Amino acid sequence: MGEKEAISPQGRALRDFELIYKLYLDGNIVDFGKSFRSRARETPSFLYEVGLISGLSFIYAKTDDATKRTYAILLNCLKGDTKDLKRLDSKEGGYAAYLHLLLLEISRLVPDKNLDPRDPLSCIKALEGLDTLVPLLIPYLLEIKRLAEATLPSEG
Repeated sequence: MGEKEAISPQGRALRDFELIYKLYLDGNIVDFGKSFRSRARETPSFLYEVGLISGLSFIYAKTDDATKRTYAILLNCLKGDTKDLKRLDSKEGGYAAYLHLLLLEISRLVPDKNLDPRDPLSCIKALEGLDTLVPLLIPYLLEIKRLAEATLPSEG
């Protein structure tokens, strides 16, 4: 990573959210935007209620299955391969994008774990016993929530 890392959680959230917002605008993928906004509103308190591992597992389960490969499509789109961008226009697409940002921030908070956000299952396994991370994630997640509420459509 040659670019300078943002110091504050809010700065990192802004930079990360721009990736998701660009996909939303480029593909005009409204359901993706609605789903991401809902995740951004619900997940901070959800993580407090169920814990980090259970929360990540739930989001991952909502994100992917063997046939849709939503998370893999998201990763390809973030790399610039947008031929399947329209396939993200779903509730699963919003879950995938939110999971990715969550894993990015967690990987920054625990660099010694060498987490790879491209492999959510290995990340979830490696984070066992680290529920103490939830309070550290909240400033980042609240900024993501604010940005999503300001720019993305609501499901209601």
